[in-house]
Amino acid sequence: MYKDKMFEILILIFFISCTGIVLPKQKPNVKALVAQAQETQHIAEQESKQEADLINFFYRPIDFSANGIEHYFKYVYNHPEYAHYVPYNLSHMIQFLDHGSKNGQSEAFAVSVIKLFMQKIKASPYVDAESFVQFLPKFAQAMQPYLQKKEATFLQDVQDVLKDRLTNIFTKYFSYFQKNPDGFMTSLSEQLAKQTNQLCTQQHIEVEQLKKDILRFIEICANKLVWSSKDDMQAWYVCNKFAYETQQCLDKKLLTDQNAFDDVCWSLVHRFCYFLELSAPSLSLYFYEQVINDLKTKPLILTLAEEQEDLMTSKRSHLLSRLQMYKDVAYPKQSMSLSFDEEMLKKSIIA
Repeated sequence: MYKDKMFEILILIFFISCTGIVLPKQKPNVKALVAQAQETQHIAEQESKQEADLINFFYRPIDFSANGIEHYFKYVYNHPEYAHYVPYNLSHMIQFLDHGSKNGQSEAFAVSVIKLFMQKIKASPYVDAESFVQFLPKFAQAMQPYLQKKEATFLQDVQDVLKDRLTNIFTKYFSYFQKNPDGFMTSLSEQLAKQTNQLCTQQHIEVEQLKKDILRFIEICANKLVWSSKDDMQAWYVCNKFAYETQQCLDKKLLTDQNAFDDVCWSLVHRFCYFLELSAPSLSLYFYEQVINDLKTKPLILTLAEEQEDLMTSKRSHLLSRLQMYKDVAYPKQSMSLSFDEEMLKKSIIA
């Protein structure tokens, strides 16, 4: 019995030495492990609470008093984490635009607001696509008063300028008018035509500059869009919703012309293709098949704008080629099954 026991011990020692198994010298300290896990959980909860508090702090509406504006720029806009909040929420931008339109601010104020938040978007590594699509109709609505006001008040501004000009001229040169009415009116009409043309040109330049800043802002955001691959069909829906909202901006005259709309669509197409490149293996087969089918059969706003040149690859063709390429990578076709000539096999076996 003793010899059998010793033999088992020797076999165990030999097995341990061969396999490299190291027996624990002492039992693990369960209490220490539990305490460590609790401490880790506590730290995670604290960090989560701090993050939630910071988001709530950023989410507060702006107080447009003198002290409120100072507080916003000092503690919110200049906060190092604000650039990570803006990609999900641009409500402060809408608040600035609404406040300006209610207080009779000009298009120059709108330009300054766009540039203000453009700087934060430049500092952000990405823009959440779904949040930005929800922002676009609010942005279009907030921008319209600045464009409409400029056009509506232009005639009144011209009338006021001409009235002042005519009053001064007739006061100074009334005697000349009495002596030579025809020459006086000819000279006056030439001056009025030049001044009216100058005012029209200035008005057009200011409105066009505002529209260019709008286009630049939308394009910068489009070039930073990100989607979640977990809900791939939602990503495709948001992409098309973005194109629709951009077309609404064109219809509401926030964009200069069809070329501006086409520029945004191409930015959107390239960014979506980048999303495909990064997420190809995690996107479902249904996603690839459905999107390819949509591109082949549906008149999508995203791809409706004509290309600048006939020889250019269209947005539709570009998307289809990328989708097919990444689909083949993510879901390669099954290898063809091998077939054998049974008669030849039998002959070779007999031989």
